[in-house]
Amino acid sequence: MKKSLSLLICLMLIASAALCGCGSNSEDEQPTTEPQTEVTTAEPTTVAPTTAPVPATKDSAETAGYDYVAIKKNSGDIISKFDKTIETNKFSGSIYMKLGNDFEYLSSTGDANTNKHLDNSINTRFYVGDITKQFTAAAVLLLAEQNKLSLDDTIDKYFPDYEHGEKITVKQLLNMTAGIKTYVNHNEIANPSNIINSDLSDLLKEDNSAEENREIILDWIFDQELCFEPGTRFNSSESNYFLLGEIIAQASGGSYSEYLESAVFKPLGMGSSGFEPDEKMAVAYDNSPATQNLNFSGVGYSAYGMISNVSDLLKWTDGLLNNQVLTSESFGQMFKNQLSGLKDNKKAYGYGVELNGKCASALSRYDAFSSILSYDTDKSEIYIGLTNNSSSDNNLVRSSFKKILQKYAV
Repeated sequence: MKKSLSLLICLMLIASAALCGCGSNSEDEQPTTEPQTEVTTAEPTTVAPTTAPVPATKDSAETAGYDYVAIKKNSGDIISKFDKTIETNKFSGSIYMKLGNDFEYLSSTGDANTNKHLDNSINTRFYVGDITKQFTAAAVLLLAEQNKLSLDDTIDKYFPDYEHGEKITVKQLLNMTAGIKTYVNHNEIANPSNIINSDLSDLLKEDNSAEENREIILDWIFDQELCFEPGTRFNSSESNYFLLGEIIAQASGGSYSEYLESAVFKPLGMGSSGFEPDEKMAVAYDNSPATQNLNFSGVGYSAYGMISNVSDLLKWTDGLLNNQVLTSESFGQMFKNQLSGLKDNKKAYGYGVELNGKCASALSRYDAFSSILSYDTDKSEIYIGLTNNSSSDNNLVRSSFKKILQKYAV
């Protein structure tokens, strides 16, 4: 049985408490595929606004890039077109979009677990892929604030037996200029676009513990030659953020996941975020046997292994953008283009996020799980897309939403 869910919150009252390992790599954009599964939807759920809403004005609309007055006036038509986009593309997952303080949209569609007759909802947990990296980056910056590490530390301090450790700094891991070969190969044309390096694929096992799989990956990283001299080029490498997880563990005196739990998840009330699946976890559908090992225990780790849901990611963006996570100085570093001095570089990358003006984003696909988290640092726009079905095109839906909104741009 097919049902649809969309949510618009129009608020006018002031409220109080939202393939190549050494090749250059840009954001993973999935080719359009014809969906194969029938879509069902979850029961209606509500979302708390991410910021205290205020009435729309001409001035606030102009500074945000959209005419919010017109969006509010035509909200019914916009919602109808958003719903039609999701239905036409047979999207399976959860999508949230917020524009200013007057428009919020939520859709949850498709199966979370067919065997248990569970539909996707705002509370369904998904692997969130590259969104993990901004949490890892924030953890590093928090430890730097606590004087437990320095971004200028060379990583031989943490990995004394690593041949290239004295050449590479923590900062270069953060901004992807370390030159370390990625353990996940990227191919922007082929599908699947992400796949474990062939040297590792037979070594990583589903029945291994997280520690065993992490140790296999760590040994592989340390055996590789550098792709280029550290600090001279940008290359998106999961290995960089994998090593940062180990550095966080050493600097904090606990495990990587324990530090995120105590320093980020618990303070922000992110009770559904972590690294272990549970009964609220979405099942992967239409995935390939060649990519299933991407999400074996311990493989994604601090590079792309986090599990979360729409509710928690709203709490993250709200806390991060309202200075509840980092100091203003650390926040400025995280969202500053760290690649501006590199020769012949056209990429804008901060710490764990791609940058385009005031917009920070992370989007990726690992196995059947595709994720998008995009937000303007002035809080004028937030977009979240999570799916557990490889036939669902996250990028296409988001692009379609943008086209629908184009007439309201100012």
